Amino acid sequence: MPPSCTDDQIVYAVRDGRITPAQLDRMAQGMIDLVNKTRAAMSIDNYRFDVNAHDEVAHQAATESIVMLKNDDAILPLNAGPVANPSATPRKIAVIGEFARTPRYQGGGSSHITPTKMTSFLDTLAERGIKADFAPGFTLDLEPADPALESEAVETAKNADVVLMFLGLPEAAESEGFDRDTLDMPAKQIALLEQVAAANQNVVVVLSNGSVVSVAPWAKNAKGILESWLLGQSGGPALADVIFGQVSPSGKLAQSIPLDINDDPSMTNWPGEEGHVDYGEGVFVGYRYYDTYGKAVDYPFGYGLSYATFEIADVTAAKTGANTATVTATVTNTSDVDAAETVQVYVAPGKADVARPKHELKGFTKVFLKAGESKTVTIDLDERAFAYWSEKYNDWHVEAGEYAIEVGVSSRDIADTVAVALDGDGKTQPLTEWSTYGEWEADPFGAKIVAAVAAAGEAGELTKLPDNAMMRMFLNPMPINSLPTLLGEGGKKIAQFMVDEYAKLAK
Repeated sequence: MPPSCTDDQIVYAVRDGRITPAQLDRMAQGMIDLVNKTRAAMSIDNYRFDVNAHDEVAHQAATESIVMLKNDDAILPLNAGPVANPSATPRKIAVIGEFARTPRYQGGGSSHITPTKMTSFLDTLAERGIKADFAPGFTLDLEPADPALESEAVETAKNADVVLMFLGLPEAAESEGFDRDTLDMPAKQIALLEQVAAANQNVVVVLSNGSVVSVAPWAKNAKGILESWLLGQSGGPALADVIFGQVSPSGKLAQSIPLDINDDPSMTNWPGEEGHVDYGEGVFVGYRYYDTYGKAVDYPFGYGLSYATFEIADVTAAKTGANTATVTATVTNTSDVDAAETVQVYVAPGKADVARPKHELKGFTKVFLKAGESKTVTIDLDERAFAYWSEKYNDWHVEAGEYAIEVGVSSRDIADTVAVALDGDGKTQPLTEWSTYGEWEADPFGAKIVAAVAAAGEAGELTKLPDNAMMRMFLNPMPINSLPTLLGEGGKKIAQFMVDEYAKLAK
């Protein structure tokens, strides 16, 4: 289920078996527990929370959520005069886009809440004494473009050194209760961007959207791109901090940005038929699909630029238990800018009994480093980091073998790869005459019996199994009660021998 789902989505998920009644009970209990945690504070007479303190938490969260996708010619951060750099000449700034004045700070539908404060980007500029010319450029809807607004925006852009262009999805384009049928932003916004870029080549696009939008079709018209998502009530100050260099951007993409909506693995099943949609992509969701099948993307999962540069070195992985490990790495800020980097750890399984993604994010940590500073980070990987959900065992399962540990700064920017060998959890299922020959070979008891069959064959006590590649192709997926099909009466005796020996060993 998505992290924010509607009531009807939950109903369908329960109906289709994607959420069990027990899981639904746990979800409900979690909400009840959250309500109970507030009772002590809310029962205090004349209780008042600190609005400013809460707003500062929102400010910090918003600042760390902003992802810088592009920064050609180091167009960011901007100098805005005395606030940012007293010795530099201020740049004349144009701000274009209604989102700068009317921020889309939250999702649609039942996610609506009333903020304690609301500070737009324009509000922040006024509070900080930063001068800028503003033109709304478009209305926050899906109606056709307004030529008068477009003309005003282009003229405003012509007279600026740099343009901050606020684009994104209005609430009418994404909300609960309906599905998006495109990743594109409204056409009138893209058309305006093209006009503005023709008038001024120094454009920075600031995006406001709750879910991914296509970037590739219009990125050539912007030197800088900030993916700000829906930043909440203190998004204005957060954006100003990043744009004017008080803070280096440190957000990372929690979602790959594809080149085309048809590249998404869900498209073979969506929108479904006869009122039913299959989640046919299975475990190959998002980057797990793109990376496993080598699909080109615009920006990979985990991506995010900074005003600083970093280096990851001395990567090690040490086994700490039968199926656990710890990963260490040294991160160095190789620039003269204080900033934070997020070290990401991906686990890549070796040969597995089931289809598994190429790798999966299993741990990460954000580390703040002053200019030139180095720190060693440690990320522990528990048993679940190596496990997959097994339908056969109806439980999480860790297979024995070697796993690759990849450490990097995105799913496609891996600094180093090391390996760790795990024991596996030893889970087995009882073997029967319906178990395949391959399953017998893979089982600790079964492997001994297969060896005994081979020895008996050499001794002439049982029919000798042919040992060639073609025969192995038939044998491995075959239940042993089908051996008579290949070997006649001799196959029947081998199957009975295996079942009898297993009964002795498994006691």
